[in-house]
Amino acid sequence: MNAPWTGYLPQIIREWLAGRQQLQKTISNTGWLLLDRSVRIVIGLTIGAWIARYLGPPQFGKLAYVISFIAFFQVISTLQGDGFIVRDIAQSRAEPALILGTALRLRLILGAASWLGATGLMFLLHPEDPELYRLTFILGGAMIFQAADTVDLWFQSQSMSRHTVMAKLSAYLCSNGLKVALLILKAPLMAFAAVICLESALLALALAVAYRRRTTGGAWRGEMAQARQLLKLCWPFIISSLMVTVFMRIDQIMLKEMTGERELGIYAAALVISQAWSVIPTTMAVSLAPFVARRMALDEKLYQDALVKIFRLFALVSLTGALLTALASPWIIRVMYGPAYDYSSVILRAHVFVNVIIFQGIAQGLWVVNKEVRIVTLAATSIGAAAGILSNAALIHTFGILGAVAAYYVSQGLSIVIIPCLCRPDLLDLYKRAYWWGARK
Repeated sequence: MNAPWTGYLPQIIREWLAGRQQLQKTISNTGWLLLDRSVRIVIGLTIGAWIARYLGPPQFGKLAYVISFIAFFQVISTLQGDGFIVRDIAQSRAEPALILGTALRLRLILGAASWLGATGLMFLLHPEDPELYRLTFILGGAMIFQAADTVDLWFQSQSMSRHTVMAKLSAYLCSNGLKVALLILKAPLMAFAAVICLESALLALALAVAYRRRTTGGAWRGEMAQARQLLKLCWPFIISSLMVTVFMRIDQIMLKEMTGERELGIYAAALVISQAWSVIPTTMAVSLAPFVARRMALDEKLYQDALVKIFRLFALVSLTGALLTALASPWIIRVMYGPAYDYSSVILRAHVFVNVIIFQGIAQGLWVVNKEVRIVTLAATSIGAAAGILSNAALIHTFGILGAVAAYYVSQGLSIVIIPCLCRPDLLDLYKRAYWWGARK
């Protein structure tokens, strides 16, 4: 029996999907997630560009600097255990109420500690600029509310993301309506920071409402043994994600420190558009995670075949998106940001092709979770982080903003492809099967 939405598809596709209930469920779940992320990205780019125009490159650069700074602490506050939680629930390895309750408690504790830590460190680093640590205090408050994202893991594990999509979109539309009001009223930078934090609070409330309609069937509870188990699984990924954040964000931190807030504003404007493409593989990976986990539990060959197809699909999407964006970059920047950001089109054209590597990294994440290759991930991201710091220091000094783009390629290529493939022949074999026609099947 086919799902109702398949009636809108061509006959040949309906026949192919007939009887494949799990595949239909995965496609449906991906569709809801893509709707959520697509609406978010369209509204986010539109309102974000309006805010950038209003603030100008220097103030927009200051906001980007604080957001990048807080990102290091968000890695710790979110625990980095989403893949394991979804996997264990999907494979019935743990009671949902226990693992979700434990994760929620850990995230609340880590979120509060990260909030205070970020604010204190910013004060120590920039005591001469009160606006910077006030922005950090306001924006950092979102880390406590983001603990509510644990609720979404329950729906992800059941491939039922439609139950949270409408709730999330309602919160997102409300917060962006407030941003428009602030733009009309010509509010200061601090007010926009407050609304960004408020958005996380509204999202937490929306997730709570969605959960009440479809619960796990038992009260969430935490246990120390489960917390220790979760932390044991997650600590390498927390460190690894910190390293990832280094080579994902250190360019913005170093640009501000080495060249100034205006240059960072120009760079950040291009980054927003380039990184928007990552919504697609991230959304698909979330929906595909339970499917890949079940294939892993059934048969190794089925699991590898699924990963090879995912690698190829992500490569095709990333190349298509990068080419279209590069061709249209001057028009996109002028329409969205105005003449003050003209040089951002050069940055965008150079930066967008790094998505080919990033898309593969997101697909590779499905392999990492199911193979539990924590040490390899840690080694690769650590080398990538070190390369990111060194290459940014050298290239920004010589080439300015374009040097930061080049350093981004260096760190991403090392951490995502080169180091993992050198350490794990089985991953190299997957890449060969995906892209080298002479590889064994």
